[in-house]
Amino acid sequence: MLREFIEQLDKLPQKAMVNCVGIDAEKPLIGIISAQSDVSTAHKDLDAICSRVKEGILASGASTKSAYVPSIDCTALHGTQSLKYDLPSRDLTANAVELICSNEFFDGLVFVASEPNIVAGMLLGAIRMNIPCAFVCEGTMMPIVYQNKERGFIHFYEQIARIKTGKTPFEAMSEIESNLPLALGTDCERYGANSFNCILEAVGLAVRGNGTAAALSVERKNIAYKTGELAVKLANSKWTPRRLLTQTSLCNMAILDLACGGSSTTMLNLLALAKELGIKNLTFKTIGDMAKSTPLLLNREDENRCIMPQFHNAGGVYAMLKQLLEARLVRGDVYVYDGVSLEQLIEGVTVNNIQVIRPADNSVMGSSRLRAIYGNVAEDGAFVQYRNEPSFTGTAKVYSNEEMAVDALLHREIRSGDVVVIRGEGPKSGPGMREIYTSLALLKGFELEDKVAVITDGRISDFYDGIAVGHITPESGEQSLFSVLQDGDEIEISVPKGKINCDVKAKELSQRYRDADIGVSNYGNFFLKNWAKTCSSATEGCAYKAKK
Repeated sequence: MLREFIEQLDKLPQKAMVNCVGIDAEKPLIGIISAQSDVSTAHKDLDAICSRVKEGILASGASTKSAYVPSIDCTALHGTQSLKYDLPSRDLTANAVELICSNEFFDGLVFVASEPNIVAGMLLGAIRMNIPCAFVCEGTMMPIVYQNKERGFIHFYEQIARIKTGKTPFEAMSEIESNLPLALGTDCERYGANSFNCILEAVGLAVRGNGTAAALSVERKNIAYKTGELAVKLANSKWTPRRLLTQTSLCNMAILDLACGGSSTTMLNLLALAKELGIKNLTFKTIGDMAKSTPLLLNREDENRCIMPQFHNAGGVYAMLKQLLEARLVRGDVYVYDGVSLEQLIEGVTVNNIQVIRPADNSVMGSSRLRAIYGNVAEDGAFVQYRNEPSFTGTAKVYSNEEMAVDALLHREIRSGDVVVIRGEGPKSGPGMREIYTSLALLKGFELEDKVAVITDGRISDFYDGIAVGHITPESGEQSLFSVLQDGDEIEISVPKGKINCDVKAKELSQRYRDADIGVSNYGNFFLKNWAKTCSSATEGCAYKAKK
């Protein structure tokens, strides 16, 4: 691409620029786009990953240049206002990639990032420019070991609740603090924190082990090197994202994610990708239908160990794909790069531990933990995450944001039988659609998971074992029952029926609409306010929608 570009007579100034920055126009040029940040657990050491990627590119006969995009790290920002920037960072990243790649020089790209929404934004940008690309991340953090048990980052949030209730003595705080993680990477306790990097393996945009291998390991360095080689291979064959990401490929990605437990954030991003690609048959409804028929296959065999190391040692994403292919749940005839199908890609793969990566006929559950539900509380739909009890009926306790719900939890105001309603966390009402994390972690620490339910227009975290409903649409601020729910309302949630309802008479509802001051007043600063004006609803992936 670069050579053809600068050989045109009227591109003499561009040829001079190429000479100045030291680009070899005789070789394919692979850009390395990194989200490196020294104030991020997931992005701090990406320069080391980039160096190995560069070695793989050069060894494959191509040349390379680097560029950077801004990034946010949500690992330690849960429960803070800063988390409002997490989902909007996806679109900022997509715009930055489009800007960087608009010079028409790159034959291929390697994206180096770990946070799911940053990675999704990079892919959105690559789709716009339709440049062959590959992805690599920092990897999962080393587990925190406390009381002879491996734990992830959620451990610190849970301990707040345990100390408040006296289950953990306050004097133990010094020991807990001494176990603060020193290693970098994404949370090893949560599949959802690694989900997008996992599903990229299913479409050939990342090499084997990318989503599951540990950070700072020899294996991670080898993965980075192979990613450089993959990028050159994709560039030489001109295997672009728009050729690769078909409707079938996106469905395979969704089914893989659902079989691993399901991440509501990943589903948002898949819906946004479908819109960017012009694929109309991957919708909130079709994802809901897939969730009903996709069994949960990822299992925590050892309760004393974190899930991601177990998943990786059992064979990782490729082993999961093998189980799904054998059960005919995903299509193996889709191409992952030129001339190689998914079925050929995982040929010879073995499942190292069938207790961790189950076969479909011995699944953990008959359907995914993530399901779609509808009702008068969520007329356009919502996602529900559950593990044990599939139904719950309780009385509402309504809070205007997560901070208020957290405060109520810490003051022991939430009790068995409550439905915790957290409003003002949607894409427009937040704005930004934070992940409801701290309140769920506290409920887990208070041992209330099987005694209460949580519903919100924000996103929901995948570690929670109780019933949590997120992405409620229409969100708060719009004329809907969810916007006018009151303390004491009885709410029924039924996963088998796919329903979430509240018994409010039409006359009472009309009176609430008249009395309520429905509107969005929780705006942040300029960036968030403008993002909220241009994003679609959660059931449409919060994808960019032009102003009318």
